[in-house]
Parts: sequence; structure tokens; C-alpha cells
Amino acid sequence: MNIGLLQILLFAGCIQAILLATYLFFHSAIRGSRLFGFLLLFLAIHLFLVTNDRQEFFMQFPHLLHVTWLVPSLYGPIILIFVRRITRYSLKPTLVEWLYFVPFVLLAVYHMPFYLQSASEKRAYIIDFAHSVKDDFGLINQLVNVLHVTFFSASLWFYNLYRKKILNYAASEETRLLWLGNFLWINLAIVCVGVAVFYARKYNLPVVGSIYPYHFLGVIFLIYWSAYKLIRQPAIFQSETEEGGFAEVSEVQSAREAARPVTEQHRQLASDIKKLMEEEKLYRTAGLTLLDLCAKVKSNKQYVSEAINLVFGKNFYDFVNEYRLKEFTDKLESQEDQNLTLLGIASNAGFNSKATFNAVFKKHYGMTPSEYQRGNSNVQAAKGK
Repeated sequence: MNIGLLQILLFAGCIQAILLATYLFFHSAIRGSRLFGFLLLFLAIHLFLVTNDRQEFFMQFPHLLHVTWLVPSLYGPIILIFVRRITRYSLKPTLVEWLYFVPFVLLAVYHMPFYLQSASEKRAYIIDFAHSVKDDFGLINQLVNVLHVTFFSASLWFYNLYRKKILNYAASEETRLLWLGNFLWINLAIVCVGVAVFYARKYNLPVVGSIYPYHFLGVIFLIYWSAYKLIRQPAIFQSETEEGGFAEVSEVQSAREAARPVTEQHRQLASDIKKLMEEEKLYRTAGLTLLDLCAKVKSNKQYVSEAINLVFGKNFYDFVNEYRLKEFTDKLESQEDQNLTLLGIASNAGFNSKATFNAVFKKHYGMTPSEYQRGNSNVQAAKGK
């Protein structure tokens, strides 16, 4: 790959980032969507400057020199706050979140004397371009690397803590959380490669150092992957569904509905729902939502939710997942689908995520699917003797 093609790819990544940011600003209503939009815009600026990282460009536009010293310090705080929004640790700006930007402010103050220099002063500095490049590897930028690792690690910590806490969430929320987890791990990988390249260039290690600026292709991949997910799984970037889907919310709603009297209409609707589950195996539909069920029984979500809660004593997700768990255990005990893995059997039963399946199974049976399988195998072996 020659440098011309790399520049084209980096510039294309800039355009894609701007387009995706525009969508998030004007067509998305999920928590933190505008934060993600700002992140993409800053990435676009960074990629544009990397695309033109040569002496003649900065001689023509001297005031853009060393902007990349400052912009990356925004990535960590923005991503961490974005994760806090998605995982509902904070729905509005807090004082702690404003403090995340203190490193950015300190860096801006530190670099301000350089940024305030005249164009002629900066051009004089750029004439010795090799010396100006060496300044990229000073102590301050090394501290920025530490900030990157710290903020991304904190983001993953919040995300994993949330995944362990929440078991029953809507399919759209599950899709969003899976995307967020992949997004964070890809980001952390890019940061680690970037740090390695940074120190390789600083200490003149030719093999790793020569990766610059090709390692920015990882950023391009991240941007295009996000755009691909927008097309294939628009629920990631669309507004929240009214079903909410979280265990805590469901339990509060269930308590309220339990206080209402059961009517004949509730019983009839519950009978129709049970028929759909047992005869049409509706629970096998991966990502089945309350709205999907409402469409099937031609009723509204409040009445369907009431019928499930009042007649069956469960919320929607517990109700559906119990059918899925029963099919899974029945198949396991009858030794059907022996050619499939545990996840394959679970997928056929309607689970669309290994993490969700394991969490729901352990919550219901108090053991992992593998432990259940081993126990069942022992029982089958005892019967065969």
C-alpha cells in the first residue's frame, strides 16, 4: 500500500466520521448520541491532520500544527461519559464528569503559548521539521498516553459492572450493549497499538515505528464498522423503546400491576399468548420484544404486560425466557440435537447472545449450562447401568 492510497483511505474515514456524526446529531435520540457524534468529529479532525502530516502542509497552514497534541485528550473523557449514559450511571452531566476534562484544560493552558504564536514564528519552527517531530514525543504526550489507558480501562470497568448487574433487558438494549462492548475493546486495542508505535518512534525502533501512520487504519475500521452497524442494526443508534427492558424497571412495574384485579379479558389474552408460545413457538424468535407480541395478539403493550404479570405472575422477559430455558433443558435431557453445542441449542430456543443465555440460565437454575449438562450426563449414565 503506497502513501497515496493510505491518504485516500484516511480522508474517506474523515468523511464517513462526519456523515455518521451528522446522523447522530439530528436523527438519533439514544442517551449520549451527541457525545458519540462529537467523538467522531474530533476523530475526523485528527485523521485529516494525520492525512496531511507533512512539512509543506503545515507551512501553508501553520496554525494547525500540534493540534493533535490536544485533540486526543478529549477521547477518553467523551467515551467514559458516553458509557455512563448508555449504562445509566448518570443521565445528566455531573460535577465528576466535568472533572474528567481537567487534563484537557491543563494541556490547553500548557500549550497555549505555542498556539498563540504568529504564523511566521510557527513557520520558522516548522523549517526544522525533524526537530518539530521530535517534540511530539515529550513528557506531556507520554502523560496523554497514560490518560488514554486510564479512561478506556475505566470505561470497560463501568461496562462490565453494568453487564453483571443487568440480566433482563430488551433485545434492542442487548444489541446496543453488545455493540458498546465490542466498540470499547476495539478502542482499547487501537490505543495499545498507538502507544506501542509512539514509543517505537521515540526510541527509533524501526520495525514497530514504521507502522505509523498505518495504525490509523484501525480508526478507519472502527468508523466504518460503526456505520455498518448503523445500517444492519439501526436499533443501536435509535431511540429507546418504551418497553425499557431493565430488571429494576420491570420489577417496579410488576408490583404495580399485581395490585390490579384480574379480569376475564386478561385471562383470555393470557390464553392467546400461551397458545402462541406453546403452539407457534413464538419464543424461538430471537430478539422477541413486547411490541412484537402485541402485534401478534392485536393488543397494546400495557394490556399485554398486565395480562402476563397478573395471570402468570412474571414480567415479559422472565415469561419468554422460561419457555426458552424449558426447550433447552428438554433438548438436553432427551439428547436431541447432539450435534449442536450448548450455545447452538440455546440459539434455536430463541437466545441471541451467549452472555444473556448464561446469565438467565444461572439466575433460574443456580448453575451454569455446562454444570447442568454434566449433572444431566451423570443421571443418564446412572440410568443406563
